[in-house]
Amino acid sequence: MIDYGIEFHNVDHLEEVGGMGGKKLCRFPRDLSRSLGVAENRNARFRADRAHGCELRFVTESKYFDVALTAVEQDIDVLIYKGDLLHKKEVLKAGVCTVLHVEDPPVYEIVNKNMMTGKQFAPWIWRIQFGMNGAIYFHYIDTYDNTLRPPNKEEKPAVSWAAYGSSITCGSVTNLYSNSYINQAAVTAGWDVMNKGLSGSCLCEREVADYLAELSVDVLSLEIGVNMVLFFDEEETCKRVEYLLEILKKSRARDIFVIDMFPNKGLIALDQDSAYYRHYRSFKEIVRQAALKVDDHRFHLVKGEEILKDITYLSTDLLHPSDNGHIRMGANLADHLTGRGKGVLQHERSI
Repeated sequence: MIDYGIEFHNVDHLEEVGGMGGKKLCRFPRDLSRSLGVAENRNARFRADRAHGCELRFVTESKYFDVALTAVEQDIDVLIYKGDLLHKKEVLKAGVCTVLHVEDPPVYEIVNKNMMTGKQFAPWIWRIQFGMNGAIYFHYIDTYDNTLRPPNKEEKPAVSWAAYGSSITCGSVTNLYSNSYINQAAVTAGWDVMNKGLSGSCLCEREVADYLAELSVDVLSLEIGVNMVLFFDEEETCKRVEYLLEILKKSRARDIFVIDMFPNKGLIALDQDSAYYRHYRSFKEIVRQAALKVDDHRFHLVKGEEILKDITYLSTDLLHPSDNGHIRMGANLADHLTGRGKGVLQHERSI
């Protein structure tokens, strides 16, 4: 969305909240987010408003600018880029309005900036990217009476991608959001990704399916299964996955990647009667079979073990990848997204 002369990337709307200054960056429509969840887990209702993967993007002729922001719930890392290049890292302290003062790198005065074009963004675009675990309020931007505009189409990646999934898609437990597997895959592929992950609450609701089907993107990815392990049986999971994939046949996306569960503790659990042990296996098969049943050549099944290839990708909770794991996953996923991997196309029924 565009407002204040800025592109608010990965943001559905800016919301005024009583008693708070500024406007909250919300990744999902309010009526959608407030309808999500089941009795045992309604966490998506607040996690939809967490700002991970959201960016402020703009172009200014000013040599410096101020932007005022507030983090809520927890401290939030902010990565400031110029084009594809990292400029600096800041931390927004929770509950405090912070004014970030940013200046052009002095070295830019002595180089040909037109020769700095990377794989994603024009080198004159400022990007302020937000990390995990909290909401962001935008207050103002001040370019000191210089120009301010959002980037145009030619200054951004040609391919747009929306990624739906669990906390793993959100970036847990990376130390920097930029290390998250979807961000790493986007950098490698030269694409532009919107993070539509819902930590601990990726439950494939009908409302989410309908929303994803209406997104104007070139590519969709669906990392599904793991958050349903503790809440649903096989029958309910099958209904939700099949509805999600069926409704996404209405999407205008040119490719839809269905990623089944990444290897986790369920693979090696001692208690073979536990939900993690049983549902790790049965839910992977449900996703696999549902993807293969969709009569649409745009659907591609990607096996989780082809992205997270061994247990060393994980952190010690045996669920979330480490930074190193996310980075390697991003490289593996980029191969599939760009056609270099071994993803199984929907029309290939050989597996």
